[in-house]
Amino acid sequence: MPVTTKKIAEPALTDEEIDDLLTKLTSEEIEKLLEDTDPDDTHMPPSARCTYHCEKLPTGPLNRKSLLNYIYDQAKKTPDRQDYVPHVPGTIRGTQWVDPYKEEREKFDEQEFDIDLGDEIEMALNDASTQDMIDLAGIMGLHSMINQEQYHAAVTNKSDELDQDFGWDGVTKATPLKYFPPEEPNLTDPDEVLTKIVSQDDEQKEVNLNNVLVSEQTMIQIFEALADNEVLSSLSLANTCLTDWAAANLTRTLESNDTLEKLNLESNNITPQTLSKLFVSLNAKESVKEFKVLNQAAQCLGNKVEMAITKSIEQNKTLLKVGIQLEFNESRNRVAVHLQKNLDRIRLKRIAEKLANRGNVTAGYFAPPPGSLSVWKKASTPESEYEYYYSDDEE
Repeated sequence: MPVTTKKIAEPALTDEEIDDLLTKLTSEEIEKLLEDTDPDDTHMPPSARCTYHCEKLPTGPLNRKSLLNYIYDQAKKTPDRQDYVPHVPGTIRGTQWVDPYKEEREKFDEQEFDIDLGDEIEMALNDASTQDMIDLAGIMGLHSMINQEQYHAAVTNKSDELDQDFGWDGVTKATPLKYFPPEEPNLTDPDEVLTKIVSQDDEQKEVNLNNVLVSEQTMIQIFEALADNEVLSSLSLANTCLTDWAAANLTRTLESNDTLEKLNLESNNITPQTLSKLFVSLNAKESVKEFKVLNQAAQCLGNKVEMAITKSIEQNKTLLKVGIQLEFNESRNRVAVHLQKNLDRIRLKRIAEKLANRGNVTAGYFAPPPGSLSVWKKASTPESEYEYYYSDDEE
């Protein structure tokens, strides 16, 4: 009867025993031990984890460009490794893989599914041409069956103008991109604009300094000259590096100028506090109808500033368009409601003036003769927000 021996597992060494063994090793033995092991510890530097240690002295400073050129040259000079077995076209070596489900897949593809669509629909589909099927797919929204040009041609009823190569069997072609020429640089001279504003040139009704680098001193001089100008009605200063100090000087201009109607200060470096002062200065003359201050250095204005801007807008009766990013829903809602009231005020004023000059043209109702109604003017001390509709007699 054979005797079987059972191997008893040796107990693992403790940390103290491992430290005792390492203290007995010499430095050469430790280096030899490190060469045989490759520790996988991310806390160790790569130089300590790699078993290969280069003992050569550096030949000079590292030049990455020359090193890459040397590697490319060596790769081109190194000949390709010859194949052990020459390649013969058409010769199959080894075991070729055969799809075990090929026959079942072919049978499934050849199988026909009968779907009863009705006699009328089947007759219509049998007699339909390729273009009719494309139009039908476009109307039904089957975007995966047709390309973009076929879909738009079917929806806009321009299928006859479409090339016939775009049918079911046609080749899908990419739509050529439309070329849009780059925008020409703004060549407006700020010094020339300043001269015309000072002289109050009658032809200088609009000024566009967008994307023009204007110095702070020139900008302040333009604002000071604009305070007494009675010709300019539109001023655009988008992306002109407008500073906060120059914008603060603009507030004094808006308090004295009653001709400016459009003002664009987008993409500049105006702080929220100065923005609030600009909206307050608009209420002095109430001449500005469109004011844009989007994309400033501070994207978030804060609740306190937004509420101050909202109150200033609500006190303005002529402001129709405001370009500003408001964070809080209450501010956005109140501003939108007030701007709509300003638009309604102008619309009702226009209707009142039209009715005053129409005369007896109503459908069966009595209307006073032309000129008998009083002229509608702005009231000095209105009791309602629709102040434009008080006549001289009712004041």
